[in-house]
Order: sequence, then structure tokens, then C-alpha cells
Amino acid sequence: MFSLADLHVHLLAGLDDGPRTWEDSLAMCRIAVSEGVRHTIALSHQSERWQITPCQIRAAAAELQGLLVENDIPLEVFAGAEVMAAPDLIEAWDAGRLLSVGDHRKYILIEMPHRLFVDLRSVVRQFAARGVRVILAHPEQHPELLHEPKRLEELIGLGCLVQVSSGNITGPKTPADEAALQGWFRRGCVHLLGSDGHSPRKRRPLVATAAVKVREWVGRETAELICGRNGETVLRGGVLTPDPPRVERRWWPLRALFGN
Repeated sequence: MFSLADLHVHLLAGLDDGPRTWEDSLAMCRIAVSEGVRHTIALSHQSERWQITPCQIRAAAAELQGLLVENDIPLEVFAGAEVMAAPDLIEAWDAGRLLSVGDHRKYILIEMPHRLFVDLRSVVRQFAARGVRVILAHPEQHPELLHEPKRLEELIGLGCLVQVSSGNITGPKTPADEAALQGWFRRGCVHLLGSDGHSPRKRRPLVATAAVKVREWVGRETAELICGRNGETVLRGGVLTPDPPRVERRWWPLRALFGN
């Protein structure tokens, strides 16, 4: 298996609903390394509930990286935030209250409010005007996007990148969800993989099995991009310009086209 990058995992002890202690955080990092992950984001939520500052996240991520070196764990971590969509998102960004992926001010990871679908097109446009690309956090959790692909493709056309969570690949809720998600991958609608890990016990940072399944769906080369190289590029603040989604071909019987 190729090296993996985890673009969605909560590793910072005591900041949000992720690990409570640094011991738990290091245990999660050891799991990630055993899964084949070599580069990972270290997230904290930023939302009305979790009013955590960029300075807090930066300091915690730096402390974690130091602990990784001390404990000889071969994992590179990058500070970041999972930002919840809200009416004042652009104002908060302009005021410096939101942290970008890797702290490069090139990508921002945005999630929908819990169990609520909101129209992000205006937000995506406004971030794009500022030179920032929105990464949609686990959009497959929202039927409005998963089962209405034109909505997702419109957002991608505006510049969005799509991060899918490993647990939704390995354990879809329904066969219809799995079929729709597989369609996303095959049409090039998914760019990044994340574990959405929160704990070394209940929500572990597991990605390897999902990466194997992605490879079965789209082949090794594309799976390596989605599950590894794209993530490292984003974490380092590089430029990621994936191809636009492919049009799904529909094969109609010749009789339907030309008659008898």
C-alpha cells in the first residue's frame, strides 16, 4: 500500500471532542502510522460551540509534533480547523479568527451544521475571490448532495474540493448510499480522504481499509492521488488542480435510439 494522508482527524488533546489527553493523542498517531499514514492534519472544531482560536490550535499542533519526535513516531502533523458553516464565516475569516488547512491561508475545511444542509455557493465564491479554496468536509453525509450529484458538481465547478470520510466508504448506511458514493469516485468528484478520527477507542483514525476499497473502485494511480498525494499537497499549501468531474455515460439500447 502507498503512503496515505489523513485530511480529517482530531488529534489535539483537550481542545474539542477529540482526545482528552496527550497519551490518547499519541495512541491515535500510532494507529495512523500503522494504517500507513505519514502526513496528517491535526484538527480542532471552530464553531459557535467550540470557540477555539487559531493561536490555541497552532500551539497544540506544535506541542504534538514535538511529542511525536520525542516518541519516535514517524508522522508529520499540520495544524488546521474544521470550520462549521455560519452566516458570519467570511467576516470571521477576514478578522483572522479562522485557521486554514496547514495554516497556509490557501484551503479551508468547512462542514455543514449538524444534520442541516445549507447552500454554500456564495461562501465558496467569496473565499475564491480571496484566493482560498473550500474543502467540503464529509459531504456524503448529506443526502441533498449524495443523491443529487449536480449540486456537488456545481460546487466543484466553483472551486471546491471534496473530502470523504473513510467510515462512509467501509460502512455505508445503505446500498444506495454506497452506489452513489462509488459513482462520485468513478466520476472524479472526490479529491481527499479523511478518517474523522476522534479517539484511540471509539472513533479511531482508520483509513487503510477504505483506501483498499477506493483502489478497487478507481485503480491504484487514482487511489494514490485521492488517499495520499493530494492530501500531502494540500497540507503543504501546494496547488491542487484536479480534472473536472466526468460526465456519467448512459448506454441506451439501440432499439430505443433508432426503433426497430
